[in-house]
Amino acid sequence: MFRSKDVDIMTIPYFEIIRENKSMYEIRSKCTGHYWAIVPLTSRRGVYYQLLHKYHEEDNYHFQLDCPSVLDAVLEIINHDDYKIKEKRPIFEEVLAEYG
Repeated sequence: MFRSKDVDIMTIPYFEIIRENKSMYEIRSKCTGHYWAIVPLTSRRGVYYQLLHKYHEEDNYHFQLDCPSVLDAVLEIINHDDYKIKEKRPIFEEVLAEYG
């Protein structure tokens, strides 16, 4: 259920792809090393994306947020990284400008 534009966004060099299939992308932020899963779900209103998070490979995922698009999920990850390292990184503006 991922469009080619969604895959392009999730495979930017900011991330390492851990696992991918049509029902989930598991990625790791190269910035913080945190793990994320982006899962497409459907409702009566259409498709949305559940964002799951864990700090270490051996941890279990916890729910982070529901997002209306893959771009929103990726920007949420970048914002989370910014919060964790307490500095604004230009990658947020670059991704938003290219895919927003």
